[in-house]
Formats: sequence, C-alpha cells, structure tokens
Amino acid sequence: MNLVTSLILRRMRTPFILLITVYSIAILGLILIPGVDDKGNVWHMSIFHAFYFISFTATTIGLGEIPYPLADAQRLWVVISVYITVITWLYAIGKILTLVQDSTFREAVTRSRFRKNVRTLHQPFYLICGMGETGHEVVTALTEEHYRAVVIEKDPDNLNEIRLNELREFVPSIIGDASDPVELEDAGIRNRHCKGVIATTASDATNLKIAITSKLLHPTVKVVCRSELKEYEENMLSFGTDHVVNPFETFSDIFSMAMKSPSMHLIYDWLTGAPNTSLSEPLYFRYGHWILCGYGRFGKQLYQQLKNHEGIDVTVIDPSEKLRDEFIDSEADSHQKFIIGTGFDEKTLKQAGIDEAAGLVAGSDNDSNNLSIIMTARAINPDVFVVARQNEFNNYDLYSATMANLIMRPREITARKIRAVFLNPLLVDFLKLAADEDAEWANIVVSRLSAVVGELKPHIWTAEITSETSPAVTKAINLGRHVYLGHLTQDPASRHVKLKCVPLLHVRGHEFSLLPEESQDIRNGDRILFCGTREVKNSMDWTLKVMSSLNYVMTFRTEPESFVWRLLHRYFRKVERRSVPR
Repeated sequence: MNLVTSLILRRMRTPFILLITVYSIAILGLILIPGVDDKGNVWHMSIFHAFYFISFTATTIGLGEIPYPLADAQRLWVVISVYITVITWLYAIGKILTLVQDSTFREAVTRSRFRKNVRTLHQPFYLICGMGETGHEVVTALTEEHYRAVVIEKDPDNLNEIRLNELREFVPSIIGDASDPVELEDAGIRNRHCKGVIATTASDATNLKIAITSKLLHPTVKVVCRSELKEYEENMLSFGTDHVVNPFETFSDIFSMAMKSPSMHLIYDWLTGAPNTSLSEPLYFRYGHWILCGYGRFGKQLYQQLKNHEGIDVTVIDPSEKLRDEFIDSEADSHQKFIIGTGFDEKTLKQAGIDEAAGLVAGSDNDSNNLSIIMTARAINPDVFVVARQNEFNNYDLYSATMANLIMRPREITARKIRAVFLNPLLVDFLKLAADEDAEWANIVVSRLSAVVGELKPHIWTAEITSETSPAVTKAINLGRHVYLGHLTQDPASRHVKLKCVPLLHVRGHEFSLLPEESQDIRNGDRILFCGTREVKNSMDWTLKVMSSLNYVMTFRTEPESFVWRLLHRYFRKVERRSVPR
C-alpha cells in the first residue's frame, strides 16, 4: 500500500469510524421516528430520504422539511443530530489538520511525489548525489543542454528550491542519504533511462558507497565520483567506477600545463569553463626561486611539478616537524629547503627568500592563513607569481580580490571535469592529446578559435555519424557517395558561407586526429568534436539529418523535399536535357 494512503487510514481511522457511527445513528433515528403525511396517515422516512436530510442538516444549511413537514419528535431528533454531527466534523477536521502538519506525513507526501516525478521521466537523465556548489554547477550545465537530472541531497540548506527553480529543466529532488540503496532506487537508479550517477558529496566514504551501490544496482550505468584521498580513489576504481575526479591531481595537471605553455592553459580554461565564460589573459609562468607554504596533499602535488622542471628551486614552509622529517628523508640529496613555520609572518617569508622569489604557493588548508600569506608576500614582493588554494566556497570574492595569478577552487575544478566527462567525452581526449603538443601548436589553436568564435566561450558538441544521429550522412555513405569534413562545415543555407566552427578532433575507432582538415573523409561510426556557437550547431544538424540539405552542401543544387515536387523536378530536368542541342 502507498505510504501516504497507509498513514491517512491509520491516523484517520478513529474520526472515520466516529463519523460513520454518528451518521448511522442519526439516519436510523429518522427512519424509526414516525411522521404524518399530507393525508394524516402515519409514515416513516426511507433510507434515502433520511440520508439526504441528515446530509444537508449536518452542514446547517437547512433546505426545508421533505417530503412532508416533520413531527415534533422528528424535529427534536434533527436538532440533536445537527449538534452531534457538527461536533464530530470539527473533531475530524482537527485530526485532518494535525495530519497535514505532521512531519512524517509531509515527508511521505514529498517522497511519494518525488517517486512519481522520477517514474514519469521518459528521456535519459543523470542522478546527482550531493547538491553542494559542485553539484549545483553540474546540474546547471546539464540542464543548460536540456538534459534531465535527479538530485539527492542530505543537507536541507543545500537543497534550495529557488536555485532549482531557476534551472531550465524541472529537476526532481529529495532530501536523503544518497549512500542508502533505498534512496537510490527511489531516485531511479534501476530505471533504464538513467545514464549516469555523479557522486559529488563532501565525504569520500559516502561517494565510495554510492559508486559501489550504483554499480551493483545498475552495472552498465556510468559513474563519476569526486575523491580527495588516494586510498578512496583506488578503491572506487577497483569497483568499476568510470571516472574519479581528484581536484588536487587535476589542479596539479593544470599547473603543469600553465608551466609548459600559457596558450595550452588558455585553451583548457576556455573550453572547460562555465557557459558565457570569456577568454581570459594568458598566464606567463616565472622560473627561479619558489616558496611553497603548506606541504599537505595540495602542496606535495605542486612540489613534484616544480621539482621536475629545470631552473626552479623550492623552499617549503610548514609547521609540521613530521612532514619535515618526511621531506628530508625523501630529498636527502636535494638542494631544496624546508622551514618550520606557517608562512604568514614576514620573518619566515624573508627567511625563505620572498624578496627575490619568482613564485609563491599559498597551499595550506586554512583560508585565513592563505590570505595572510598572500597579503604579506605581496607587500614585500609585489611582482611575485601567486598560486592560491581556496578551501571554503564563501571566500570566493576574498581570493579574487587578492589578484592571485592562479587559484585552486576544488568545487570549480571538479565541476569542470564532470561537465566534460558527461557532456563532451571527446573533449577530455582532445585535452589529453593536446597536452603533448608544443607551444606553437597551442598558439595556432588559440588564434583559430578566437578568430571563429570571438572571446566568448565556444559551444562544444560531438557529431556522431550513425543512423540515429546523422541519418542523411549515413544514407549518402551507404549509397557510395563521398562525404568530407568540409561538407559538414558548409552552411546549408548559403554556398558562399562557411559555418563558424572549428573541428578539434576526429575519431575513427582507436585513431585520433587533432585539428582535422576539411579534406578528411567521413565514414560510418566516425566522431568529430566541434567548437563554435550554438546556432552553428543547429545549422549543422540540418546537414547531418536532412538529405536535401546534405545534397545542397555537396552539389550546391537545391532539391525539393516532397514526393510530388521531386517527380516534377526530375521531369523538368529530363526536358531540359532533351532540349540541349547536341
């Protein structure tokens, strides 16, 4: 039985029984008490007349005495019945109001409505576990592309209905523990339309349990988890988790990218940014002496990146003697230094050489300390290159005000990676391959992108050559026609216009081709990653799906769509060929 119905029957059992009893007694009394008809004969009310009379008198409306005027005994009984039924109704209504205000009942109604909303989803959707800042960024990105999402969040403060109502698509949401299998089943984990589970809670242990439960309940679903600890990350991968996003490792790769090529970092920041992100200024990394404040998870990752580059020496500042001993053991033959301290005082920073330092990493797990380190360092050396670690989302504006060159924001980094994994998987492959290219190649890509789409964030999409997504192209290929990449980038409305888009990656089987040429032939099963504007993507869809549009970009001849006009077109073409003199 439905939980809501069960609660209603259980809580309202006494009022219902009392109402039935009172009405039965009132009706029975009217049936038994004799009256007088218009001829002076004794008569008794029928069950129908008695029920009808008691029904309207119980509401104190009073529609008259039917079918004959009542006797005094009947009127006395009606008076008694009116008071008893009204009092009973007041008692029942009070119980109803109490039930409606009961937290258990309201939770049952909310859960029942949530399950109903999930059951009515008949298109692919993604299950988001955790509606913090990372979860909200992911849900926003999914709904911007008109994907459906379902949210489970344990903290009621995070599940803000106003934020959910601002999204482009309706998002069913529930307050609950996403690591509970029952909660996941209510959220549709077994539903065949569930295409992915995204675990973005603040707890690695919770994310691990979500990953395990999701794979057990729905083995083919794609699971992406956020993890900050290496042991949990390895455990997640061992259970078949498709992607594990570690913000520290991800930022370490971003940091290395910025060190290697400012243009490559610019490409990453541009393509993975939030919608409407504009092109930022390139970061020009500085080589020389660096000071690293904080030798924890974050600091160790960046230290390895700095250590692996020639022309950089590092001084580490951390208050932990245990970490100092660990550092000395691992760097026995190194010229790097370790100073016991916090780094936010001028004396320690000067001891580390802040006066002539090229760069500074404020990487402790305390935002107040990091902000103090940055302000003190900038007061001594205004030109120092600053890398900052932001721990609390609420301090976003404070870190922005420091004008740090590179800020590590875990939630933003995680959201970027998850957006790419679910919305544009080929973008992840493109960035991996692009990381191996040189700075000159990256400069060319930046120039091409900025020339085509300007400074706003380009729209990224993947064209898959399949019968479902590109029926016109697959049909043409099956007929033996040669389709090239240049045909897809041609405007289907004008032969003189090229679509403002750049093909970033062409994939055929296990072969990957960066920045493919227009002469690249297209075959069934190919996947092409494009960037441009949303309007361009819509124009390309006509070429991919409509045969007349594909014929136009291949031959620059307009052909009719309807059957009748096609017959007439062929007829006039034959007449035209016959009339041509030989």
